[in-house]
Amino acid sequence: MLGLSFGNLDRFRQEPGDSFIKIDGTTMDLPIDVLLFSGKSEAHLTELIQHSITADTIIHIDPKLKS
Repeated sequence: MLGLSFGNLDRFRQEPGDSFIKIDGTTMDLPIDVLLFSGKSEAHLTELIQHSITADTIIHIDPKLKS
């Protein structure tokens, strides 16, 4: 489970693209790290992370978002 306070949510809405929460997987006994971030739209989110996407990146898109 992951819970965010109203303060976190407010900061994500007020500072899209500038607010990040990184969860170190090793401290949570997870095989991966998790990064939470916000953007004004899905396109904005893509712009924010496009430099991190490589040929080895696995992307999951909710089928409801596909057109």
